[in-house]
Amino acid sequence: MGNENEEKIKQLIDQLGGLDLLIYNSGYGEPSKDLKWEIEQTTTKTNVSGLVQIVSMVFNYFANKGSGQIAITSSIAAIRGNSWAPSYSASKAFMSNYAEGLNIKANRLKKDIVITDIKPGFIDTKMVKGKGRFWIASPQKAADQIINAIEKKKRVAYITRRWWLIAQIMKLLPYNIYKRIV
Repeated sequence: MGNENEEKIKQLIDQLGGLDLLIYNSGYGEPSKDLKWEIEQTTTKTNVSGLVQIVSMVFNYFANKGSGQIAITSSIAAIRGNSWAPSYSASKAFMSNYAEGLNIKANRLKKDIVITDIKPGFIDTKMVKGKGRFWIASPQKAADQIINAIEKKKRVAYITRRWWLIAQIMKLLPYNIYKRIV
């Protein structure tokens, strides 16, 4: 992480008088039908490098403090790859795996640090693009469920909860069937 960014985060933590919860809700994704390098690069830089820069620094802050919580917004797209935005689903899978790895690290360090992986499905925002959208949640309903998951210190939360079912189906579908629908 660049020293300038690290200093800004340290200044923010000082201005707040400490930090107990970080909600990392930054992400980028565009359909990349022709696999455009600019889209793939921006997606990866934002969703992978940006996450690691911020979250690793805050995790270390919490490790020194002994406790804290980080909520990371990944996506239902983290479950499997897709053809419409390969770097988006791959970067969201990275986010989910990073969150799981940090939970394991906190456990090994015997620190009271929880990383909550928030996996939204479709939420009625500008980010939702393309055809085939279903089970679209209102921003209020999604926010209520996210707040609930953070308060309960869940490790993984599907938003809305019915997306858990889709995630299980996606995990179980054989590749030969899955590749026909994405």
